Amino acid sequence: MLSVAAQIVATLDGRVPAIWVCISSARGSVPREAGAAMLVTADDASGTIGGGHLEYKAIEFARECIAARQTLATRRHFPLGPALGQCCGGAVELTFVPVQAADRADWQRLADTAERGGRFQWSLPLDSGGVAALDLAFTPWHVWVFGAGHVGRAIVQVLAALPCRVTWVDSREEPFPAALPAGVRLVATDDPAREAARIPAAADVLVLTHSHALDFDITLALLRRDDLGYVGVIGSGTKAATFRKRLAARGLSDNEIARMVSPIGQPAARSAAVTPAAQRWAASKHPGVIAVSVASELIARQQLLPRTHIPMRAEA
Repeated sequence: MLSVAAQIVATLDGRVPAIWVCISSARGSVPREAGAAMLVTADDASGTIGGGHLEYKAIEFARECIAARQTLATRRHFPLGPALGQCCGGAVELTFVPVQAADRADWQRLADTAERGGRFQWSLPLDSGGVAALDLAFTPWHVWVFGAGHVGRAIVQVLAALPCRVTWVDSREEPFPAALPAGVRLVATDDPAREAARIPAAADVLVLTHSHALDFDITLALLRRDDLGYVGVIGSGTKAATFRKRLAARGLSDNEIARMVSPIGQPAARSAAVTPAAQRWAASKHPGVIAVSVASELIARQQLLPRTHIPMRAEA
């Protein structure tokens, strides 16, 4: 999916008045963390700061800012109690930033940093006369999918709804659907295994092409790197065992081979803590079931990774 930052640049290109809404600080129990953001126009809203009445009021206020042609950022404090009909009990501070062509370089810098990762800093004048020092750290989640068959299509459709950057690789152009989810990047290449060198560090990778031979070549190239995240390979237990023997014959160590997850899409089936009925569903070969199960496994892994956020602060 397109990040909110990337959508801001597209909004500037279309010259559509918009307000960027960011949770600049959060205390107690809140629906989203500091740094969560959304983009609001007069007719649309993308991204989310947690939904519910808070988001409704934020959109309402953002549209008031648009109607008033506001040019300076402003802050509002929202206690998430009875006043908003939410029982979270915490409180958030929202910063509303007009999207203006004069700030295009900063918005582009925000989009670039959100894409590649790193720290973004920006001092914004407030309508109160103070300055909001925006200081954010981004850790983008990249997922590369090799293969555009039935399972590949199902997985990409599910991933497109998640906050990750999807790169979809296949050796044939024909399998790619005509209509793509927003933010999915296509790579049609005669040598998919060569693309392994271009994958960003820490990215999660799924290998599910139309060819076992191609799957093996890609997997070998992936496991020869030591900086990738999840490396999942579709197939049966027999295929996985065969791959492990062939990888060992190519000189990979036991630790390198152990990084390959195969079969994919069966986390519940690998657990003895679920019912037999749940295990049968988890072992299903239906593309949609595999897609949801794989996405669940990737999300669980992401939640175990450290995340750093430096919230926006206001300065007088």
